[in-house]
Amino acid sequence: MKNFLKVFWGKTRDFFGLRKNSSYVKEYLNEANIRSGLFMSLIIIILEVWLIIRQTSKYVIKAIADGTPFFQAIFQNLWSYFLLFSLGVAMFVYCLQYMREKKSKRLLITSIVFASISFVFACFLPFEFIFGSIKFTSQINAYRAIFKIIFYTVIMLFNIWVIIAGLQRYYGKSGKAPKSSVVVIVLFALVCLSFGLMISYGDFSSTKVFTDAYGNPVIIEDAVGSYAYEHKQIICFLMMSMYVGCLLIWKPYVSIGILGTIFLGFYIILDQLTYIGGRRIPEGDIVNYITFFISLTMICISIYNQRVSEAKKDEELVELATKDTLTGLWGFEYCLSLLKKKLDDDKPKEGDYIYLFFNITNFKIYNDQRGFDEGNKFLKVFGGLLHEVFVDDLITRQSDDHFVVFTKNEDIIEKINRLNEMTEAQDTDIRPGVKVGGYHYQDKTEDPHHAVEKARYACSVLEHSHNPSLYLEYDKFMHDNYRMGQYVVNHIDEAISNGYLKAYYQPVVYSSGRSLCGAEALARWIDPKYGFMSPGMFVPVLEDAQLIYKLDIAMLTIVCKQMRENFDKGEPVIPVSINFSRIDFKVVDIVSIIDETMKQYNIPKEYIHVEITESALTGDKELLLSSINKLHDLGYSVWLDDFGSGYSSFNILKAFPFDMLKLDMGFLSDFDKNEKAKLVIQSVISMAKQVGMNTLSEGVETKEEADYLESIGCQRLQGYLYGKPLPYEELKTLIDKGTLKLDIEFKKRK
Repeated sequence: MKNFLKVFWGKTRDFFGLRKNSSYVKEYLNEANIRSGLFMSLIIIILEVWLIIRQTSKYVIKAIADGTPFFQAIFQNLWSYFLLFSLGVAMFVYCLQYMREKKSKRLLITSIVFASISFVFACFLPFEFIFGSIKFTSQINAYRAIFKIIFYTVIMLFNIWVIIAGLQRYYGKSGKAPKSSVVVIVLFALVCLSFGLMISYGDFSSTKVFTDAYGNPVIIEDAVGSYAYEHKQIICFLMMSMYVGCLLIWKPYVSIGILGTIFLGFYIILDQLTYIGGRRIPEGDIVNYITFFISLTMICISIYNQRVSEAKKDEELVELATKDTLTGLWGFEYCLSLLKKKLDDDKPKEGDYIYLFFNITNFKIYNDQRGFDEGNKFLKVFGGLLHEVFVDDLITRQSDDHFVVFTKNEDIIEKINRLNEMTEAQDTDIRPGVKVGGYHYQDKTEDPHHAVEKARYACSVLEHSHNPSLYLEYDKFMHDNYRMGQYVVNHIDEAISNGYLKAYYQPVVYSSGRSLCGAEALARWIDPKYGFMSPGMFVPVLEDAQLIYKLDIAMLTIVCKQMRENFDKGEPVIPVSINFSRIDFKVVDIVSIIDETMKQYNIPKEYIHVEITESALTGDKELLLSSINKLHDLGYSVWLDDFGSGYSSFNILKAFPFDMLKLDMGFLSDFDKNEKAKLVIQSVISMAKQVGMNTLSEGVETKEEADYLESIGCQRLQGYLYGKPLPYEELKTLIDKGTLKLDIEFKKRK
């Protein structure tokens, strides 16, 4: 029963609009009212133009011909139409101004001009007394006069608020709805209602001969006008009520209050008319009147609930489109669109603002030791810390543990130091912190994407330089390197199609016998403009731009094509290992691409080894594990590259089924000086054997290193002792000369 009452109360609150709406729903309903106001004002404009033409031809010309002074003839027959026409134009233009994304001075001025004209027309109210339109000679006339005064007063207030709201909209923050716009809508509704009340009351009180409530005949001396004998103008009141109730959206309890008050009040007034000289309301009209009120009220409630439902669905879609689902911060692209609006509004000078790019240090360690879920929670916490330090600034998560802030160029170092302390305090063991790159705002013509990239580049330089500082600003030296990075991104497709990318092969030998058993394919870029480009110039850039898959696929194609030529010529072919980035697995279906390329060139699967770097395993582990299993199912060997360069090595041995473990060259850096290095290498190779992995050591430069590695069971060796990366033709020359002894296993394979 308790649950039933709770559900019932919840539904009741929704039905009558008693639940508080979100700011988005409020703005959605407000904009719907503005759109309705646009159409209602257009109707008023068209109607008033028609009435001005009609009244002029039917009454004004005749009145002037009969000797009525020109101004009096105009005022008595056309003034209310001029009032409503200018008011309608002011409302129409204001609605257009409100709905436009960009600010328009022309619309603002037009709205102010017509609102001012309408206000001036309303100031001619005293002439209503002078010409006898407003008088208090009887109770009926007194009520009529009061309605007309209310009508004029509401028009004055409306025009004042149109001017105020228009100025606030123009000079206020773009996209933020001023509260005065709600006042405009309310006053516009009151104008419509007061007009309907005035016309309908005048109709009921302007009949020459009728019977009062006691059956006595009554004659009204001042009954003039085209509607004196028709008694149908209650439709005007009902239509205005329908406009206000259905086109303009209020909370149901507000609609019930508004409609209930005006319908009951108007009914009481009309009922009282029969006792002071007005005509009796027919019984059938009373029934129709009440029926119309009930129907209109239910329609208002239905429209409100439908609009709120639409608004909530729209809000969910907007949340997905504008917010980062993990942290709740602005989505990156949407944040940049907000930034453009902010720049249009604030019009800052060069250097007033700065782009800050944040990277969380030790986050990979945190993810590995605390787990992926805890890592996500940490990112949410970090987003909150950014809000705490950079109050009211634009903040977004670009990707992974990378965040961007656009803020005023004030106390930047102090704020970064404070943020770093707060971040470190989240885990005193791992001590995550921040590295920040900064780029000063230049002018609004600069693409924010490029500005963020420059701040990101400064952050990247700071990280790779091992600089202990937390913050580094983008400078001219970085700008030159950045332009080089942009060149790489913009010309990677050209380099692939024109053959500027080359595969260089570094020999791999068996430790036992030192015969050649394979090679690693390494990318080189020989550019017509910049000449020889090492991988350090383009690989990191392509990874950051998530275009590295283009390079990796190109390398696979180059190697397969070379192998196919060797097979066709009957020459010996050795297996080749090719590096694939973690981004490849995320951006494209790299497993399918590898298999399709191998089939295209008809290369046996044992001739290509798929290498994945250890750092790749800090990304989506489930995706990588699934991809490795698929490669195994298809018959490919998967190698772990640069083992030991990261911080999660031992977990990797447990979690991922690699066929070959390649020791990072860093293991051998202190080989001849540090005895511990030998013990560590021996332990790693021993563990690899125990979990069923073969081993290969990179960076072998001396015979002493090679002999030691052979003695502890490392099966393969790679390094400058056996050859640096070479074009295939040079590698083949070394094989032909016997400098590199081809293993007998591959001599037999042709």
